[in-house]
Amino acid sequence: MNVDSSPARPATVRFRLQIALLALTTLWAGGAAALECGGNNGYTCTGPGSQYAGGFNPGTGYGGFGGGACTASRTPVVYIHGNGDSAISFDMPSGTVAGYSRPTRSPYEELRAAGYNDCELFGVTYLSDVERANPQYNYHEPFTYDVLKDFIDAVKAYTGKAQVDIVAHSLGSSMSLAMLKYTGSQGSVRRFVNIAGAIRGLQTCRYTGYQNPMAQTCNAEAWMYPYNHYTFGLYPSSGMPGYGYNRWTGSGSGSLRNLPGSWTSVRFYTITAGVHDQVHCFTTNNAATCPSGALFNARSNVAAQVDVGFGNSAYSYDWDWGDGMPVNAGGGDNSNGVGHFRSLANTGVILRNMLTTTCTTGCGSGYAGVHGPAQNL
Repeated sequence: MNVDSSPARPATVRFRLQIALLALTTLWAGGAAALECGGNNGYTCTGPGSQYAGGFNPGTGYGGFGGGACTASRTPVVYIHGNGDSAISFDMPSGTVAGYSRPTRSPYEELRAAGYNDCELFGVTYLSDVERANPQYNYHEPFTYDVLKDFIDAVKAYTGKAQVDIVAHSLGSSMSLAMLKYTGSQGSVRRFVNIAGAIRGLQTCRYTGYQNPMAQTCNAEAWMYPYNHYTFGLYPSSGMPGYGYNRWTGSGSGSLRNLPGSWTSVRFYTITAGVHDQVHCFTTNNAATCPSGALFNARSNVAAQVDVGFGNSAYSYDWDWGDGMPVNAGGGDNSNGVGHFRSLANTGVILRNMLTTTCTTGCGSGYAGVHGPAQNL
C-alpha cells in the first residue's frame, strides 16, 4: 500500500473542509433551498412555517418565504394565503382531475419553471397559529392590513422594485384589496390575481346571520365597537345602511367588486371554481348567485376571469361557519375535480400566463383541455 506522507496533505484537507463549510454557510444564509410544502393534509401545506433566506427579514407576520442568493429582475410576486392557511401553501401539490392529466407542478414550482427566482417570489403568513386553528373568527381589520403593507414594503426594499404582483387566495383576496384601499398603496401593485376570493361576500354566510359572535368571518361591516367600516366580515350586503349592511360586499362604487374601476393602473385577473367551490356554494341561500361570488365587475383593466371548476358541485346545504372550515363539504376538491383549494393548487399554468403575458381570452393556454376545463367568463 502506498502512503502519501507529504506534509502538504493536512493543509489540503483543511482547505477542503473550509470550502465545504463555506458552501454549507452559503446554503444556510443564501437560501439556495427553495420553498418546500413539506407534508400536507390534502388542502394546505404543513411544512416549516418560516422559510425566509438570503438575509430577507420582513419583521412582520407569523412566517412566510422568499429571498436568496439572487437578484430580482422581474416584478416580485407576493402570495397572500386564505383563511386557516399559511404562506407555504403556495407550494401545495396539485390534485387528481378525472379525465385529465394532473398538473405536475405547484403554483410556486410553475413560476420557478417560468424563470422566477427566490428573490422574486415571496409570501407572508398574516394569521397567528390560534387564528389559523379557528378560521370562523377571522375578519378584516386594520391590524392585519398593517402586516400586509409592511411585508410588501419589505419586499420592495429587499428587491429594489417599486411594484409587486399580488397573488391572493380566498380570504387573502378580500384582505389584500381592503389593505390597499386602507393604506392607499394600490400604486405599489402592477397585477392582482384573485383566486376564489369572496369579492361579493359568501352566500354561505347568510345561514349564520350578519352579526354572530361565533362566526365573525361572516359578519357584516363594523360589527364591533368602536365603529370602523374597515372592520368587516363576508356577509353579503343587504344593500342598505342598517341590518346586514356591508359596503365591501355590496354593489356600490367602493365595494370590492368595483375597485378595479378606481384603480385603473392595476391589471386584475380572477381564477374561480364557480359552483364547484364548496366555500362559496355550500348553501341553499341565494344558491343561484354563489358561482359569481369571486368575480369583479367588468372593467377594461379586468383582463380575464376564468372558471376552472370541475367535478361535483357543492352540496346544497346551509353550512354553519361556527363549526370551522368546510373541507369535507363536497365540491370539486372532493371528487377528482377542482374546487376552492385546487383552484389554487392546480392552476399554476394559468397563473404563469396571467403574470408573464398580457393574456385576456388566452389565459388558459396550456391548461385548458390538458389539466381540466378553463372557461373565460
